[in-house]
Amino acid sequence: MSWTERLRAGIGWDRPRGNVDWPVVESLLGVVLPGSCKEYAEAFGWGEFNGAIEVFAAVGDLSHGSIVGESRKRSELAELDEEFKSMYAPYSVFPNPGGLLIWGVTGRGDTLFWETRGEDPERWPIVAFAEDGRSFACGMEVSEFLYGCVVSGEIRPFSAVSRGCARGFMPIESYE
Repeated sequence: MSWTERLRAGIGWDRPRGNVDWPVVESLLGVVLPGSCKEYAEAFGWGEFNGAIEVFAAVGDLSHGSIVGESRKRSELAELDEEFKSMYAPYSVFPNPGGLLIWGVTGRGDTLFWETRGEDPERWPIVAFAEDGRSFACGMEVSEFLYGCVVSGEIRPFSAVSRGCARGFMPIESYE
C-alpha cells in the first residue's frame, strides 16, 4: 500500500480529484516532480488537512495556491529581498540548483518544501521550516510526511492531530 493510499484510508478520503496536466506543470517549473507527488495530487488536489496544513495545487498556472505560482512568488521575493532569502539559509530558493521548492504551508506559518538537489526527484528530501525559524529535513515523500502530521501525529512540531479534532481533508477550489 502506498503512502497516498494509507493517507486516504487514515482520513477516510475516497474521492479522486482528477488528472493533472503534468507536462505543463513541469514545463513551467523546469523540473520533473516526484512520482509520489503526482499520485498525491491526483488523489487529493489542492486542499487542507485537519484545518491546519494546506498542500498547493499541481496546476499549470501562476495562481495563488498553485505550486507553480507559489514557487515563482518566493523566487521573486528572494531576488528582491535579502532578508527573505536569508530566512532559508543555508538553503537557496528554487529555481536555484538544489533550491527549496514549496509545496505547502501550515496555519501556524510553517513552510513545506522539497530540496531539489540531485537528478532524481524521488530522492528529494522534504525540508520544513517551523514558524520560529527552525528547519527540519527528512527523507520521505509528501504523503508519508502528511500521514505523520495528520493521522499518526508523529511528526512534530508539524503535527495537526489534537484531542477532539476530526481527521479530514477539505478541497480548496479557489481563494476567491
